[in-house]
Amino acid sequence: MRKIHVSRKLLSKYKTIEQAILDARDGDLIQIDPGTYRESVIISKSIQLVGLDEPENVVLNGSISVIDGASVTIKSISFTESSKGLAVEEGFAQVTHCQFTRIKKHAIHVYENGHLNLTDVTVRHSGIGLFILGRARAEYCAIYGQLGSQIYVGGIGRLIMKHAHIYQGKSAACYFDQNSRNLLENCQLYGHHSEHMQIKAKANSETVLNDCLVYESDSGAASILENAKLTFRTCTLTNNQPEQVFVDGGQAIVQNSLIETGKRALSIVNNGNAQIENTIISSHSDDHISVTNASVYLYKSTVKFGGKSGIVLGNNAYGHIESSDLFGHEMPQVATSEKARLSMKHSAVFYGKHYGVWLTEQASADISHCRFYENAFNQLVIADGSEADLNDVQVFDGAQSGLFIQDKSHVSVYNSSFYHHNDLYPQIYLSDEASIIMKESRIYESYESGLRFDNHSSGLVEHCQFSGHFEAQIDIHNSTPTIRESIIENGGTCAIRLLHAGGFIENCTFNGHEHNIAIGGECHTEIIGQEADALRQYAEALSQSAEMETQLSQAEAQEALVKAQENADREARTAEIVGLVEELEQRLGKK
Repeated sequence: MRKIHVSRKLLSKYKTIEQAILDARDGDLIQIDPGTYRESVIISKSIQLVGLDEPENVVLNGSISVIDGASVTIKSISFTESSKGLAVEEGFAQVTHCQFTRIKKHAIHVYENGHLNLTDVTVRHSGIGLFILGRARAEYCAIYGQLGSQIYVGGIGRLIMKHAHIYQGKSAACYFDQNSRNLLENCQLYGHHSEHMQIKAKANSETVLNDCLVYESDSGAASILENAKLTFRTCTLTNNQPEQVFVDGGQAIVQNSLIETGKRALSIVNNGNAQIENTIISSHSDDHISVTNASVYLYKSTVKFGGKSGIVLGNNAYGHIESSDLFGHEMPQVATSEKARLSMKHSAVFYGKHYGVWLTEQASADISHCRFYENAFNQLVIADGSEADLNDVQVFDGAQSGLFIQDKSHVSVYNSSFYHHNDLYPQIYLSDEASIIMKESRIYESYESGLRFDNHSSGLVEHCQFSGHFEAQIDIHNSTPTIRESIIENGGTCAIRLLHAGGFIENCTFNGHEHNIAIGGECHTEIIGQEADALRQYAEALSQSAEMETQLSQAEAQEALVKAQENADREARTAEIVGLVEELEQRLGKK
């Protein structure tokens, strides 16, 4: 290996870098004295270019291009004030302890057949910082203040970047495009405030962020478009406005991460998909997660303290929630509408200031092995033609009803428990042609009714147990349910109250009430088994009451007739006396 010395000194053999390169052979070391070199060079040899001072003192006002498969090492050089910086067209460049400043176009451009390693490099105030179509690896770099994307990776580009700071750019921090594959590890991205989010993933690109921090942006943390895939592992996304992650047709994977403090954590639209695992989502002023015509999978995660809802599913969206906690939201913790579908397993929804789960506009839900408690309004609301299957759920300690079903909606409930709801609300309430199938379930210990059917609602209640309600344990108004083979015990006023009701009560067991069945109005309920005579007794009581009313009416009429006759006789006698007096006065007058 030869050493070639470049210097601006008077007696130096090589006063330009280009002269040294022309004279160099593969393996040679070119050492460059401090100074400013205004030249652009093309390197087709495997050589080393090393500045002999700090990079800010060894300045190249020009560019370097690597071609023909050359392997070049560049160290301690500052590229500045030129139209382009380093171009690796075909070959390899190892760049260490260098600076790229105010490059008009690409500070570093790696072509499809190029390969680049960066270590301890600063890229600032240029057009685009890194433009990667080939392979690049970067460690301990600072990239900031570019006018365009600070890093662009497209084509079949491959980027591995570790321990980097990417900040305060005028556009995106990282733009991953086309068929690129990328890894960012232990990096920080912050302070981008353009119309672009800090990370933009597009086309068929795939990118993984490990142990990264993405924060402080008015344009959001990441947008994932088309068929792109972006994975966050052990990352923190904080204070990115208005949306931390926006998925439009692409896929987001979030694992072991924290997403906090913003307007919204994730928006997922247009067949996009998000998979969230072992992640905490907290403290957003709007809905934490919004899904429209797309899907979300939430597993072993926590969604808490939102200004609106925890998860909103709309317009045929699908949401799967498993082994997760949702709590502390101002609006419904899970809101599902417009034919959206919800699957929820082994999860808890609690301490909400509104509904726990709300289904509306023909939405549907399959909920199993879950708990709902201490929500300020109805804990589960199924409305507007929606459907839900509940299996092994516990619903308790609510401020209103545990389950509220209305507007032709239908709910199936199996092996579940409802208890301890507000004194003013039934634990389960159906109205407006709603229906329920409830089997093998317990409803107990609440002041108001356990189950109330109202306004043409219906259903089947079979093999269930009701106990400890002060009001009617089952209250049926203008409705036609079937109550079959259930135990209704230890209540207050009555076991079942029927008011203008129909349907069936079959082979139920009653004990511990003031009245087993209380009946009012015109009822057509068929009762089989215990209390089978209740309707007959009610009909007899009505008949006796009607007869008493009839008899009372006849007696009153007779009494009125007698009084009238007495009044007439009294008036007749009075008139007779008056006539006699007048006749006597006339006689006395004649005398």
